[in-house]
Amino acid sequence: MNQIQIAITGIRNPETGSIKSILSYSRPGIVPHLFSLLLFFIHCHAVVSAQDLATVVSGLQQRYADVETIAGDFKQVYRAPGIEQVESGTFRLKRPGLMRWEYSSPEKWLFIADGRECFSYFPQDRKVTIQPFTVSDLRNTPLELLLGKGDINNNYTVSWEASSQQRVEGTYVIRLTPRRRVAEYSYIVLELDRETYDLRRILICESGGNTSEYFLTNLITNIKIKDKEFRFKRPKGVEEIRLSNDE
Repeated sequence: MNQIQIAITGIRNPETGSIKSILSYSRPGIVPHLFSLLLFFIHCHAVVSAQDLATVVSGLQQRYADVETIAGDFKQVYRAPGIEQVESGTFRLKRPGLMRWEYSSPEKWLFIADGRECFSYFPQDRKVTIQPFTVSDLRNTPLELLLGKGDINNNYTVSWEASSQQRVEGTYVIRLTPRRRVAEYSYIVLELDRETYDLRRILICESGGNTSEYFLTNLITNIKIKDKEFRFKRPKGVEEIRLSNDE
């Protein structure tokens, strides 16, 4: 919740030049009465803010509840001490956990998840890395929300975001802190459209301070996407490297 700052103004006496606080009037009962009013307004503000936050969370949850497919453009920014890496491309997702992320800049590479495994293919290196990857691996991630899965209030403590500034016009910015410890990150910041509740930005903050930020644009949902787009066919001559989830 945003912090509330209360300023008690003063009144200047034009004859003496002295400043008198509004609370210094000697009228009986004025001080406790004013404090009661202040407490009332603070309480009302807190209630309204809580209701607004609940509305935003509900709107986000409902926006993606019926989504079967989603596609769009993305820009990904990874930041660590002395490092800022920017990549961009297009993505396609399909329930329950099919994914295709095509990176086009600065280097072309492809990430595909077919429901059983994920494939990271770097054409320049002529190598593809393969690891186990199922729907359960999406649990407690922003991708789970995009695919209409997970209960936000059950999985996260939700608050208005104070430290990460709004990066897109006409949006809400909220913070999701996992109720159960997650090794990969400390919290997530979501920026969503005030009218449609479309996700516009996702900021993943790791416990060590590194961040991964995703800007999502040109989003379209529930378009027809064939399952074959989420299958990886290894090109001839490409080396295959298989890893376990522990590697």
